[in-house]
Amino acid sequence: MNTKTTIVAAKLKKIREAYIKQLPAQLEAIRSAYSAFVVGDDAHASLEDLHRRIHTMKGACASFRLSMLSAEAAAGEHLAKDALCASSAPDRQWHQKMQEHFTRMEHEISTIDPLQGMDLQIHELAIAAEKTAERERKLVYLCEDDSFQRLTLATQIGCFGFEVFSFGEPEQLSNAVQNSPPDVIVMDMIFPDNPSGGAEIMKVIQSTRDNPIPTVFISSRDTLESRLSAVRAGSSAYFVKPINMTDLCSTLSLLTWAVKPEPYRIMIVDDDPQLAEYHALILQEAGMITLTVNDPLQVMSPLFEFKPDLILMDMYMPGCNGMELAKAIRQMGTYFSIPIVYLSSETDIDKQFEAMHIGGDEFLTKPIKPHYLISSVVVRAERMKIIRSQMVRDSMTGLFNHTATKEHLDTAIAHAQRKQEEVCFAMIDVDKFKNVNDTYGHPLGDRVLIALARLIRQRVRKADIVGRFGGEEFAVILPGCTISEAGVLLNELRESFAAVSFQAKDETFSCTFSCGIAPLSLYGDSAALNAGADEALYVAKNGGRNQVVAAKGR
Repeated sequence: MNTKTTIVAAKLKKIREAYIKQLPAQLEAIRSAYSAFVVGDDAHASLEDLHRRIHTMKGACASFRLSMLSAEAAAGEHLAKDALCASSAPDRQWHQKMQEHFTRMEHEISTIDPLQGMDLQIHELAIAAEKTAERERKLVYLCEDDSFQRLTLATQIGCFGFEVFSFGEPEQLSNAVQNSPPDVIVMDMIFPDNPSGGAEIMKVIQSTRDNPIPTVFISSRDTLESRLSAVRAGSSAYFVKPINMTDLCSTLSLLTWAVKPEPYRIMIVDDDPQLAEYHALILQEAGMITLTVNDPLQVMSPLFEFKPDLILMDMYMPGCNGMELAKAIRQMGTYFSIPIVYLSSETDIDKQFEAMHIGGDEFLTKPIKPHYLISSVVVRAERMKIIRSQMVRDSMTGLFNHTATKEHLDTAIAHAQRKQEEVCFAMIDVDKFKNVNDTYGHPLGDRVLIALARLIRQRVRKADIVGRFGGEEFAVILPGCTISEAGVLLNELRESFAAVSFQAKDETFSCTFSCGIAPLSLYGDSAALNAGADEALYVAKNGGRNQVVAAKGR
């Protein structure tokens, strides 16, 4: 058993022990519900309560692999369901059978082996969570015999956040690959006395590898013959000189960057704390962030604050059932399209369809295998993230749009104030951008903005938020960052962007940007912070452009 599995086993053991420990109290609550049904005035409400409690025990015991107890609870639930559907009160035989089930349930609880079924659960969890995120890959090998072009390309590629090692001869590249393979190779096609030398050496390199290295060929030849040579050598892309650096680095990003996506946020609503914790453990081991709510009547505040990508909900809960809660959530415009997946031991197909008709997207039956739960949640949550992304992203750059950026700023400020931390806000504006559009045309102007967006996104920290404020203006939110740290980071970005070359027919040009930064500690709220960064940007523009200016405060 490896370390990760051992940790999962310890968590699972703790959850199971807590669940088993409270089973006597759970059975006592079931008996109390039965007594209330026998002597109470509102027989139907008491019977519904009895059915719900036995139903909950059945599903939870099945999920924890307590099969014998689950079977007894299922038989008792069946009796309660028959009584709910009957037109007359239960007879003496019904009461006798129900009490017999209570006795057998008590016996099963007293003889439970805490380890029963645990090995199977651990095995299923380990299989379901075995996929791990790949490392973030940035290492580029560049092979180009022209020393000037080699230096220029290495500098340009490095500006976009890659670590670049360059070689002037194919043999040097081949030796380096054997010792320490890169994540991608940028390979010139033509070498002295060999017009297809790049393709030939790559064939040799790739033939010795089980997993080919992604390779981007560069060449001064735009012929089908040259392109076919590259394809036969395993090319992933082919660029003709002079090279469009924005497109090249975008391709390198696609080939080498395995940036871990934001984890799905799943809210679990279930009145059984241990079962909710167990399902949360399954999803957490698959890399998701979970929040459990055990009282369905307290769901609104967590819903607003947690902002889930999906709600995993039990059907039968005290206070309100899952169908009622789903309908109430659906009536709020913000959550009209949020995926709601029922997770219940309800096996009645009619009930399942009714629940989905009212507001659910899918109905999963307890007990559920971990990999089934994970795959069902992932499919729905991913769809929701795509829909949200289309609503909050700028279509051209892929960055957050103006509205979404301001919302992220409000969230970052609220978090910083709770934690008593700093947060900085930066405004970036491309210098003399109108001249770029007027001189080279709007398509090339768009290419400049896309290049800057990608450069910022790849060079800032993972916690930072990047947005397009409009036109040639960009915004960066830097949580937990001092004004001096923000200044260093933005100045590095400014210098890298200034080193990027853009090709316009036979002409090459570069751009710069100006930046203003403001810290929350000097302002206090979103509007003031935004205004402070804007004022600092104005100072940078009037001070000669191509500089980063920190706000002085009000």
